[in-house]
Amino acid sequence: MPTIIIRPDGDTTIGNFSNTPINAVLSDSNDATFTNNTAQNQSFIVSLDDVSLSGATFNSWSMTVRAKKGGKGNASCDARLFDSSFAVNNITSLSVTSSSYTDLSAGSASFPGGFSNSDVNNLSVRVDTTGGTQVFISEIFVTIDYTAAVSGYGHDVNSVGSSSIGKINTVATANIGKVNSVD
Repeated sequence: MPTIIIRPDGDTTIGNFSNTPINAVLSDSNDATFTNNTAQNQSFIVSLDDVSLSGATFNSWSMTVRAKKGGKGNASCDARLFDSSFAVNNITSLSVTSSSYTDLSAGSASFPGGFSNSDVNNLSVRVDTTGGTQVFISEIFVTIDYTAAVSGYGHDVNSVGSSSIGKINTVATANIGKVNSVD
């Protein structure tokens, strides 16, 4: 099934963090740009990219936080993916043990039934640094698995799937009644 990756596109709420706007440094796929909490136990919320997948079925998601520890000892944070109605509301506690940037799985799950394109466009990510530790974050992204909406002629023809049929013998699917002289 196809996937699409969405990244931060706006800052909603920002505590004491370096390098703002945070969405810009978290969406550029570059470890040279990052944000880190400049005081203990800080939070930020970023909105995510909109998608244009009208009619798609949204199957599942997985979130990745690319982070490293700062200062002495390990670091920790909570990462939450949520939508405006909290139909999706997943919190994952992360232990950041590497002094080099590492991709950390911040949860994955199936979308609830009927989750729509507009619901996906209302997804946000909240990160809370915890335990009085400092976390450096260079990237956050959400991978969405979906089933595309059916397009074109909606029935199989001679066992060729409907999604594969753009034209049959140079007759556009809008004129399919003309195949075999049938109108």
